[in-house]
Amino acid sequence: MFAAALRESEQRDKAKRDSEQVKKDAEAKRVVDADALKNALVDARRELDRAIAAIRAAKQSGRSTVEADAVWKAAKARVIELETGERPTWAPTPAAEPEPEPDPEPDLEQIDGSTGATDEPGSTSPDE
Repeated sequence: MFAAALRESEQRDKAKRDSEQVKKDAEAKRVVDADALKNALVDARRELDRAIAAIRAAKQSGRSTVEADAVWKAAKARVIELETGERPTWAPTPAAEPEPEPDPEPDLEQIDGSTGATDEPGSTSPDE
């Protein structure tokens, strides 16, 4: 009877410790996520400031602002998305990450160094 009560007490204690650990882990993740969001928002605002400066510079120099306006629009959309959690309907679609091109087939002659050529003038390769 005492052993059963002891086991139940240990199980309750273990469940309580596990619950507390889950809460601590969730809080730590929340803090990390909040910091990441804060840093992303700071970066997005800097990008927006750069876009605004680019538009002003283009206007002052008499150049076209079309490209600078597109950069501003994307930067502003990113700031709004980070602040609200939703991408604006007017926002340009984000450019897809380009797929890395697969490496071309390696040239077997370069790998094993057997080109068949020698450094001596007038010598022929074994393939001839």
